[in-house]
Amino acid sequence: MGFLNPILLLAGVAVAVPIILHLFQRHESRRISFPALRYLLLTEKDHARRIRFRQLLLLVLRTALVLLFAFAAARPFLRGEGDAHPPTALAIVIDNSLSSGRVIGGERLLDVLKRRAVTTLDAATPEDRVWIVRAGEPWDVSTPGDPDEARSRVAATEISAAGGDLPTAVRQAAALVQQAGLPAAEVQVLSDLQATAFSAAGASPPPTVPVLVFHPGDAPPINRYLGSLLIGGGLPPVAGRRTDLTAGIGGDTAEAPLRLVVDDRIRGATRVPPGTAAALPFGPFPEGWAAGYVETDPDALGGDDRRWFVLAVKPPPSVAIRGPVPFFLDQAVGVLEDGGRIQRTTGAADVVLAVGGDGASAVRNGSTVVVIPPTDPGLLPGLNRQLAEAGIPWRYEALAGQGQARIGEHKLPLALDDVRVTTSYRLVGEGSTGGAEVFARLEDGSPWLVRGRTGPGAYRLVGSAIDAAATNLPVSAYMVPLLEWLVSTAGSQSGARAIEAGTPLSLPSAATEIETPDGTRHPVDASLDFRPTREAGIYRVLDGDSVIDALAVNPPVRESLLDPVETVVVTQAFGADVRIFTDSTQWAGSVFSSRQGDELGRLLIALALILLVVESFVAASGAHKAARWDARPAEGEPTREMTATG
Repeated sequence: MGFLNPILLLAGVAVAVPIILHLFQRHESRRISFPALRYLLLTEKDHARRIRFRQLLLLVLRTALVLLFAFAAARPFLRGEGDAHPPTALAIVIDNSLSSGRVIGGERLLDVLKRRAVTTLDAATPEDRVWIVRAGEPWDVSTPGDPDEARSRVAATEISAAGGDLPTAVRQAAALVQQAGLPAAEVQVLSDLQATAFSAAGASPPPTVPVLVFHPGDAPPINRYLGSLLIGGGLPPVAGRRTDLTAGIGGDTAEAPLRLVVDDRIRGATRVPPGTAAALPFGPFPEGWAAGYVETDPDALGGDDRRWFVLAVKPPPSVAIRGPVPFFLDQAVGVLEDGGRIQRTTGAADVVLAVGGDGASAVRNGSTVVVIPPTDPGLLPGLNRQLAEAGIPWRYEALAGQGQARIGEHKLPLALDDVRVTTSYRLVGEGSTGGAEVFARLEDGSPWLVRGRTGPGAYRLVGSAIDAAATNLPVSAYMVPLLEWLVSTAGSQSGARAIEAGTPLSLPSAATEIETPDGTRHPVDASLDFRPTREAGIYRVLDGDSVIDALAVNPPVRESLLDPVETVVVTQAFGADVRIFTDSTQWAGSVFSSRQGDELGRLLIALALILLVVESFVAASGAHKAARWDARPAEGEPTREMTATG
């Protein structure tokens, strides 16, 4: 219950008037001599009880009358009933992430959620301020508007390939409505309540405004989806050489087809059992960009049944070796040269293998330098000096008493479980390492392979000499693939380029426009990230009409996992004042939780008039004269005195 004029409740203090009159009323009586007292003595107590009951009833009636008039003046109403509500700051969070694209009963879940939003807006008034927050578009800026503007924004909401973060979206929505300064505030969430959308739950305190949640309540179907793609085993393709693409299917329980499409032509096809992957050969490609996708048959959620890729296909990189050439390194370089994967040279090169640090200065000219330490630890001071002169912010330190170790955590597209390291050096960063990345560590956590950039060039640092006395790598099957990874990932734009939808895209300094998958060109400021990566497909970065970069945008795999979240997690994320609905009728009757019903003033006044009539009747029926009798008894009887009051 609420009151439109709560200040008038203070009129209820007038209830003290009948109470005071009741407590301090005085009765006048007179004495009358009356000899026959026995009958009056018998009725005295019964008469007094009736008088007290009538006086108490009058007190209750008069007190109730005062309170009823005070309540009627304050204009009370019942919350949650009727259509009227005070001006409300309302934020509607629509979950338009990829999972909202699944089909329920012949229509998309997003369309069901949008209808619920329209139900709310139909009950809104021009005095309300409404924000539409799209949970599947974290870059989107929500601005307040009236219900008509909000209805247009709901109609324009479409499925995003990005993932949803509902706790963050609800906290942002709560902050918007709380600062609006209106009498009431409310957040509404329309979502399938996918469990993976609550990964940020508990990151910050939940909102303190009322939160109403609608979700379909049905059990999600078993979903078939494509996982991440791996091209060339993680190595970029070389112009004129065939490569392969590995793709897998997850989720569903039935075998499903895989089709590889390049330049709108099917270049390969196979069938894959769920939970497994298949390698599809494709290529060769000419120098330039190669783009396409892998797809399977669509199901209830079709947005994850296709994954895009784009490749920067380049000529084999030129490679030069500086310093004393270890035998095994020379042999591995020869294998790559014979396979057409590299071009060996003695002059300027794209990649310099700097043995003992010789040639590290090539990094200043834009080359990639791969530093191979010497077998003799006594040569480390000279190596470190050359690194410092080249501007590479790392140094090598010798380790005493090192035993055999394994390669531990790593990010390489190679299985290095069998690699043993007998002698290695500690890689130590010098001051700021400029965002260098450790790609492999030993079991004790010490860096073993580091990748970074300095100035126009890049560097790779290896923690062990390429010698059988230092590691079994030179005599293992991993030597050639590791060396190929070191030299083939050297250049920028090398290999497959892909990000998840919703991830900001960093732009090269020459970028002037971005072409999105629908063919639209967007002018850009190269100093700012391009944020609206909502659509899956190929994004091309342009300098005028020239493509200077390209990347594939795909939905996050977590959006394909449709299991719903537990209710306790929703409460923890959205706060204690949360109500969850699955029925559209209940939802329509519950939106605007601050709504007021019809005023109760007329009912209270009618009840007060009835009580006034009853009070008048009770007061009139008890009116009589008060009398006091003073009786003289007959001879021999005791004297009795009795006072009768009315």
